[in-house]
Amino acid sequence: MVEAHNAARAEARPTPKPALPPLAWSDAAMKQAASWAKACKFEHNPDRGDFGENLAAATPDAWGTRQVVKSWADEVTDYDHARNTCKKGKVCGHYTQVVWRNTTAVGCATVLCKKNSPFGDAFPTWQLWVCNYAPPGNFVGQRPY
Repeated sequence: MVEAHNAARAEARPTPKPALPPLAWSDAAMKQAASWAKACKFEHNPDRGDFGENLAAATPDAWGTRQVVKSWADEVTDYDHARNTCKKGKVCGHYTQVVWRNTTAVGCATVLCKKNSPFGDAFPTWQLWVCNYAPPGNFVGQRPY
């Protein structure tokens, strides 16, 4: 997970100057992510404390670690760095959290869920990923780098 995040940070566009520092693993962030993931809710944890958070959901075994981070990093196509905005109707906050310069650590967890499926009755079993970031990013009015 750290490797995938750091690869995405190394490919941030436009190219950050100086380059973004690599993230380290955080056991505290992982514990927070694991605690929330076991609830099997595809929504942000309102009690996550001083952590940023990214979520992903897929049908079982559809994605691995790299695909999860890639799904967040691919939001770069919808992000306008000069204006610090997303394209209308698009989401890009997952990307900006991944490349947030002041974030130094990430901790993640994944669980297989059998309730609260965001995919409906057709896929009652699903996989949830939660990554927490320290310190958090995505502050209104601030650019990620």
